Amino acid sequence: MSDDTAIGRSLSEEIGYWLESASRTLEKRYGNGVPLAKQDVLLAHYLYGLTAVIHADEAPAAHLAAMRSYLGRLIPDERVARALTAVPEAGDSWLENTLQRVEAIGEKQGHALLARGADVVIPFSSRNASVAGSAEPAIERDPPKEAFSQ
Repeated sequence: MSDDTAIGRSLSEEIGYWLESASRTLEKRYGNGVPLAKQDVLLAHYLYGLTAVIHADEAPAAHLAAMRSYLGRLIPDERVARALTAVPEAGDSWLENTLQRVEAIGEKQGHALLARGADVVIPFSSRNASVAGSAEPAIERDPPKEAFSQ
């Protein structure tokens, strides 16, 4: 398959793709200049923006469970727990502003996913499920781009 061919992915795969891309972008952009804990919080806020659109009609607990599962694919569970409960320190305006920006980017990309045909949202299943996502809608998308480039 050439780079100019659209790729069909399930909704879970597409979210995972964008999350992995965002993680690589954060690492490339901030590397050792920003502590890993702050990068995890940035990634969690990006994911929140991305999935809030998709899980809008679900209970908050279901959305949080989906976020835990997606993040758990990339970072250890103890870092996931810290990232999902972290609050910026008083006076850390850089982190506060950056969190708002990455969450807005995620939200924009979540809307783009829905606009491309993911109007039937299947609740995210556990990463331990053997046939997770088999009934999810396929999403046609262009070749890979950096998550924060849009």
